[in-house]
Amino acid sequence: MSTVQELFAQGSHAFADEDYEEALNFYTKAIEINATHIEIFLKRSATYQKLGKDKEAYEDALKALALIKEKPSVDKTVEAKAQLRKGVAAFHLQDYQTAKVALEACHALSPEQRTLASWIRKNEQELAKQPKAPAPTPASVAPVLPVPAPVPAPVTPAIHRVRHEWYQNDSYVTISVFIKSAKKESVDINITEKALSVSVKMPTGSDYSLELDPLSHNIIPSESKFEVLSTKIEIQLKKERLAVKWGALEGDDANAGSMATTSGGTSAYPTSSKKAKNWDALEKEAAKEEEKADGDKALNQLFAQIYKDADDNTKRAMMKSFTESNGTCLSTNWDEVGKGTVETRPPEGMIARKYNS
Repeated sequence: MSTVQELFAQGSHAFADEDYEEALNFYTKAIEINATHIEIFLKRSATYQKLGKDKEAYEDALKALALIKEKPSVDKTVEAKAQLRKGVAAFHLQDYQTAKVALEACHALSPEQRTLASWIRKNEQELAKQPKAPAPTPASVAPVLPVPAPVPAPVTPAIHRVRHEWYQNDSYVTISVFIKSAKKESVDINITEKALSVSVKMPTGSDYSLELDPLSHNIIPSESKFEVLSTKIEIQLKKERLAVKWGALEGDDANAGSMATTSGGTSAYPTSSKKAKNWDALEKEAAKEEEKADGDKALNQLFAQIYKDADDNTKRAMMKSFTESNGTCLSTNWDEVGKGTVETRPPEGMIARKYNS
């Protein structure tokens, strides 16, 4: 039977590989063995957030904070992480006041907490959009107000899973977030030397967030950029150390290496790929094949049009010449074709051979 430490390590490894379902499975098994391990609840809360399960993420953050109260000796940075997890989950649940309190508590405990500044900024932006409460009516006036109709509970937007992929070359790591029809004004991207924060108001009304903190290697924010396209958001992060091949996008990178095998600007995809591929070469080859297919299609359409509009003699000439020459000749001149068998005429450099059936 696996120990708590082994399950925690397996969960952390799966989380680093972005296999969040597997990470959730390991963390849950670890909690079944030891339900007092604060760090596991925090990691499972982060995993729930990655899976879009914000209610469960919030509950795990509360469990971690409850355990911290029972252990006064716990380091304040651990409590700060728990407050941050609570604040992030509350933000996604659109409870911005609760998020504000939790994020401020995190700041008081550990102002250097990673991504904290980004979440405070996001939450303040949402609070600014909220309608302000009306000023209290003086007691002397005491107007009679009509009884308001019951307000239906807000409908939480459906959660849509969003896929993201990444690849790299000598100079850049490129991350593609596949959201269609996103508006540029609805996209908020914050890039620092060691972190990437992406927030998007989805066309469906729900919110999407991608938090990569810490990135596995340092980047240069001033030379990084992003573009909002019709089918995706593409982010290019400029590597601080050129020609270093990232083995992971987030967290510790034990598989970092050299980009020597992909020199010349060729894109390298994540190391989770079982077999290395030259994606640029494959793309060019596919484009050539597509171009060739389009050319053959256009030529066949031309022949079909000629045959359709031709008179009977021209049609007979086309059929006879094409059939008798084994597809190497196509003539519209019946006077010439009708005189005898049309010989096979292979392209220059090729030899026609007969095969026994």
